[in-house]
Amino acid sequence: MPNLTIHLLRESIQHHSDAVGFTAAKHISIDDGIRHIGDLYVAPKPEKPPTWASIFKDHVADLSELGMVKSTGGVLIVKAKGRHFALTFGQGRFILDQDKIEERFGLLATLNSLEADALRSIDKRTFDAVDQNSRVQVGLTSAAADFGIDIERDLIKGIVGYPKGKKADLLGRRMSGSDALTVSRDINLRTIRKALAAYLRAYESTDYREHFAWVDQIHQVRKKGHLATELDGLLIGKLEAVQSQGGQGGDCWLAAPDVLDWDVVEGFRFTQAKGDGYLTDMHLPGFFDTVKNTELSVELLKMRHVYAVNADHMEVKHWTVYKCIHCEVEYDGKSYLLSGGQWFEIKKDFVDTVNEFFDGMKVFEHALPDYQHAKEGAYNAELCGSHQDYWALMDLKHIKVGGVHDKVEFCDAYSTGMELLHVKHYGGSNLLGHLFNQGLVSGELLRDHPKYVKLVNKELPPSYALNDADEMPRDVSAYTIVFGIISQSDEPKLRIPFFARVALKNVYRRLESIGYTNICIAKISVDPIFKQKTQLPPGKVKGKKK
Repeated sequence: MPNLTIHLLRESIQHHSDAVGFTAAKHISIDDGIRHIGDLYVAPKPEKPPTWASIFKDHVADLSELGMVKSTGGVLIVKAKGRHFALTFGQGRFILDQDKIEERFGLLATLNSLEADALRSIDKRTFDAVDQNSRVQVGLTSAAADFGIDIERDLIKGIVGYPKGKKADLLGRRMSGSDALTVSRDINLRTIRKALAAYLRAYESTDYREHFAWVDQIHQVRKKGHLATELDGLLIGKLEAVQSQGGQGGDCWLAAPDVLDWDVVEGFRFTQAKGDGYLTDMHLPGFFDTVKNTELSVELLKMRHVYAVNADHMEVKHWTVYKCIHCEVEYDGKSYLLSGGQWFEIKKDFVDTVNEFFDGMKVFEHALPDYQHAKEGAYNAELCGSHQDYWALMDLKHIKVGGVHDKVEFCDAYSTGMELLHVKHYGGSNLLGHLFNQGLVSGELLRDHPKYVKLVNKELPPSYALNDADEMPRDVSAYTIVFGIISQSDEPKLRIPFFARVALKNVYRRLESIGYTNICIAKISVDPIFKQKTQLPPGKVKGKKK
């Protein structure tokens, strides 16, 4: 039974040619002699040797002797129930203007056509310490719960399932949905409109909300699509407002999208010129200083870069400015956020729940000194220096526990008040996810690992030694776990990216479930003078050329 791939086109499409992006495609009207069925666009490609033929290019004079291959892509555009559908064949999807495709058509049509226990495969992206893209498959059709879905962290990208009973006769034996809908069914062009009308009804239904409402928590917005273009326009408006306020305020800020090795990275700059030096952190005022006489645009944000540099002012990593922007906007009554260069639609109830959690989280009651150091390690060492007797340094003291974790850090600093302080520079969701995960792993080991306390005590000064109870699991209710985030923001309250808040909420919930009752967040402010300092190469004077 063949597979048929179907796209629903946007309601704005008035004529079938409006959906064609490859203008060189050949148009063929498809009729059955009585009525018009649809419009076929075909884009044949020239013959060429197979890809593997290149292996023999130095040994065979004429590669055509190995045979020639030719591929043809086609797309049939059919109108049914007032909407246009595109049925793609081969590479036919590349003939379409991708901006004209309706998002999530296949996903919702599939979910509305399946029973709750008829799923076979789920494609998902998990927002955690490291974002994970995965496909989970089961041997027999099952309910969503059997796929290990975490409704707060998993973005559902595609689903495969099997319609049952009479639905299978009309919709097909198997359905697979993301933006496109792929169905296993016999194809009859004379009756195709009836099938397309059924898929449209399935897409427009809200039946999925009874068993699959969680798919609306988070979903990705199509890149370069109509909605993404509208959101990019709102982004520029917000950035212009922030720029007019000297780079402060608003719901936009910069953060490194990847995990960084802060033992190597010294700072950031927005130009490739080593002579410009670097800033100690990545922030919008620094970027705006480099584009003072340039109109802000999405094209500019995707053309300009942020460079992470080392102590020798050499580039370690770089990203487009666009990819480093975190921005939260409201549009058409819905909540959207830009993270890692991708727009997401977030269900407002979910946003409110996460924000309510974060706003209500305990703030560490002890003041921590300002950060004015080249490295996190130097800050931790000074915090725990000989001038005080409250904190003991545990940074870089790896506890070898074996197993999947191998070596872990108990914390960066441990206090006589039984507080485990974990310190990290502010950054994107991935970076902060690592911080929260470190606290979770240490917290779980402290409760459940039989030898963990003895191993930790070997690294702690005797006066800080942990009580090693014989009974397992240990009672950990007296301990406090603190996540300290070094932030250059002038705002008194700590602000972190949305998906970092989601990760923190998940870690908080897991720690709380195993007995921790004191879990806090702490903003470690950066010394104002240190924050404004630009590190220049040796011999370079700011504002002068050698």
